[in-house]
Amino acid sequence: MQAVSLRDAGNATPAPQRRSGGDLSPPAPPPGCADESWLLRTGYRASVRPLSPASRPLIAAAMARLSPESSRRRFLTPRFRLSDQELAHLTGVDGVRHVAFGVCGHDSGGAAEGIAVARFVRDAHDPRVAELALTVIDEFQGLGLGKRMLGRLAASAQKGGVERLRALIVPDNAPVLGLLRKYAPGARFAFDGELYVADIPVPALMQALPAA
Repeated sequence: MQAVSLRDAGNATPAPQRRSGGDLSPPAPPPGCADESWLLRTGYRASVRPLSPASRPLIAAAMARLSPESSRRRFLTPRFRLSDQELAHLTGVDGVRHVAFGVCGHDSGGAAEGIAVARFVRDAHDPRVAELALTVIDEFQGLGLGKRMLGRLAASAQKGGVERLRALIVPDNAPVLGLLRKYAPGARFAFDGELYVADIPVPALMQALPAA
């Protein structure tokens, strides 16, 4: 089983960027981001779209912003850089076996920044089961973004015929365990001595947590 885990998170907000002529309108979506936007509760406007090879620079930069704790909870050991091969794998999304989307926006200086990624990968032996992962950089944690991403991911899973989602969770990841216990009432948790394995029925998750 691929070593992945869940991470709940939230958001931060930059000031609007002044442009020529005194225009204070928000900047255009950064490269690799779609026109679909989420207005986060802090006022930060983020864009959401499926991952693609164009997402690699944003993912690489976001990795470097993870704290050791967040990196360990996501990768099971602290990691702050990905190889070109790993970036190619993570952005090689086909929309069927491997479904993933990124959340990005602009920092206070107007530069594009990646802030979160959500994905699931179908089990090679049972396409009705998929393993999921959520990653959110530390500055954006704790404000509800994980809940929103989980809802969107569940909707994609349901649409694609996935019946159960699974996640590997380190025992001290209280935010994610709390997220699942609240919004995935049908989830079953098993402890293998090192990690919790959460088995989450997609229909029950969709009832408790509609897509954002």
